[in-house]
Amino acid sequence: MSLADAFRQMFTEVSLEVEDLYLLESFQIAYLPGWVPEREFAAVLWAYPSIQRFLVKKCPSITDWVARVLAQFEPTDDQRELAACSERLVWTIADLLVYNKCPQAYDALEFHNWDFREIMTITSLQGKVVVDGGAGTGRVALEAAQTARQVFAVEPVTRLRHFIRERAAQAGLSNVFVIDGFLHAIPLPDGLADVLITSHALGWRLEDELRELERVVTKGGMIIHCPGTAETASEAASETVEAPPESPAEEP
Repeated sequence: MSLADAFRQMFTEVSLEVEDLYLLESFQIAYLPGWVPEREFAAVLWAYPSIQRFLVKKCPSITDWVARVLAQFEPTDDQRELAACSERLVWTIADLLVYNKCPQAYDALEFHNWDFREIMTITSLQGKVVVDGGAGTGRVALEAAQTARQVFAVEPVTRLRHFIRERAAQAGLSNVFVIDGFLHAIPLPDGLADVLITSHALGWRLEDELRELERVVTKGGMIIHCPGTAETASEAASETVEAPPESPAEEP
């Protein structure tokens, strides 16, 4: 099964169109080389020069790659072929587009429905400062905010940050602070967090991410990487890592 077909099965209620490419943020556009099918990508750029200009202006680092793809593949005059290329392209990156277009569809995916009480069996959040790294739609942040003193939801996608703020307001939570940032560059001071939690977010730049997690967590604090609730007692629901006794920022 292709990636595009897998996303179609995942987001059955979502409709995507080629103009949704305008929703992409610069860091998402930087992911496109090596990810999108180049023949289909070229067909779309030839047919929609405004999309080509948008992508390059938004993320100049892809300029040379775009030029190479356009030089390699000629435009198509067949409207059915163009429609097929457009369809395959947008559905290959459907997750990126859904984050920006309809976060509620991403939030409704089954893999989010894990039991947050698994976290509470590892450590209490009562009165603590918690960071939700790669917060997505904010499920972890909003659960943690029920008992934590403060929760910082770190999320790079603008629409997802808005979504978290909307949900926090609806729930009457005033202790959730949503900030722009990546796991490999968390815009928080050293040793701020008692507990840092990631869920389905770790691994884009793993070594840099792990260094940042250790920097942000206080001495003796807890870092929890949680992929979800175990289906059986023998399966590990989450992996925990204790922060080192000395923060990297304090080493000579």
